[in-house]
Amino acid sequence: MIRNIALQSPTGAAREQALVIPVYKGTRKLSSGAARMDRAFGGVGAVFFSEGFSAERGETRMASIKRGRRLVHTVLVGLGDRTNATPEELADAAGAAAKLLLQHRVESAAIYLDDLFAGASLDAGDATHAVVKAFCLACHQLKPRPSARLTRLTLRTTRSARELSPAIQRARVLAEWMVRVRDWVNLPANELGPASFTGDAKRALVKDGVTCRVLTRKQIEAEGMNGVLAVGVGSREEPRFLVAEHALAKKNWPLVCLVGKGVTFDSGGISIKPWEKMNEMKSDMAGAASVIAATAMAAQLELPVRVVAITPCVENMPDGNAFRPGDVIKLKSGKTVEVLSTDAEGRLILADAVAYAREHYQPSIIVDMATLTGGVLIALGTRVAGIMGNSARDLDDMRAAGERSGEPVWPLPLDERFVAMIKGEVSDYKNYGGRNASVITAAALIGTSAEKTPWVHIDIAGTSWNDGSGYSYQSRGGTGYGVDLLLRFLEIVASRA
Repeated sequence: MIRNIALQSPTGAAREQALVIPVYKGTRKLSSGAARMDRAFGGVGAVFFSEGFSAERGETRMASIKRGRRLVHTVLVGLGDRTNATPEELADAAGAAAKLLLQHRVESAAIYLDDLFAGASLDAGDATHAVVKAFCLACHQLKPRPSARLTRLTLRTTRSARELSPAIQRARVLAEWMVRVRDWVNLPANELGPASFTGDAKRALVKDGVTCRVLTRKQIEAEGMNGVLAVGVGSREEPRFLVAEHALAKKNWPLVCLVGKGVTFDSGGISIKPWEKMNEMKSDMAGAASVIAATAMAAQLELPVRVVAITPCVENMPDGNAFRPGDVIKLKSGKTVEVLSTDAEGRLILADAVAYAREHYQPSIIVDMATLTGGVLIALGTRVAGIMGNSARDLDDMRAAGERSGEPVWPLPLDERFVAMIKGEVSDYKNYGGRNASVITAAALIGTSAEKTPWVHIDIAGTSWNDGSGYSYQSRGGTGYGVDLLLRFLEIVASRA
């Protein structure tokens, strides 16, 4: 992880090992500012334009020369189209440059930012945030390599510290929490069960001044959360239920409950999954991890919004005591659900958690985040999450948060036609409505617990895990998706007041 990030004038002395110059598509030569920086590092960057460098997003060129006793590098990185630049695309380009520097064991680098800002569709703060986030995250690897260490980044620009420092600080804190989320998601289930996950999360949250408590099995039972109990009963790892509160005493601030699915391993239970890729089911708690991180960041950044994080944490395993297809469960909301598939477990624990949020806190809005369905991966792929809910304003604001964070979402319809698909014959509802509209019917069951409280569901099953085809700044494994999305949404909610 980059520990030292400095903001300096472009005219400062060149002390770094490498210079990165971002270039938009259509650029024919270096700007005067970039050329000045290039000369300070040996003047080799300009030659790339005569060698077919087209500045497509993520395209890189590197030249290295000996200066005295040290080797210095100049990197040009393509940004793609200037007029359509998004935070997501700028971060992807910056990550490509960072990965190249890591391959060459560069320890310190400068990046010239003024050309990044010139004529772009983003403001300077958002562009800087995207670059810093990408450089910090690109340094994180699923399997750390001791030789790959980029520890110092200098941002060279004529813009003032007053203008850019808030974005830099926010990006640093965000990257630290996204790395923590990635590490949690990547841990094997024999090292991260419900008790150890909630314990680790509580310790991290308390450091940021967040009030935290963890409910045990007996307390979960006393709350009538039979969905949580049923899913967890087949495992030797007892369930836990984490509740974390930020700024709850500020009664004039809006209150948002963030609910995250925390299945630390999902075998499918008795409706067991195929063995292929079952190892990746250690990541089924990514929603809970992102919710915890967003709550901690809200506290660190002192956002004027009350936040309650609620994460039901279980392990779904087959066992002689496990819940079965055909069982009927009475949820905390009082509604009954017939289990058709024990592999449709996430909606059961989330329905209990949403009911808990509504009954205990009467929030302005409930947002749940979960690796819920394979259907969302088929519908939207690995870079866009699906959102559904009962509040048009909050769905619109979540889309806006996705655009600004570079963690895009797309709305899917959810109305009574889909609720009808999960109506039960021996119970109020069933936990599986069939393959058709499976993304939506899964959310519909959770929504029954929200009742009239504004509610948004985010399915991150496609975006939370990178199998190697993700953005340049993403390592294999957990992506950390959802932390910035939720934080941007909280900022929007805070701005409404």
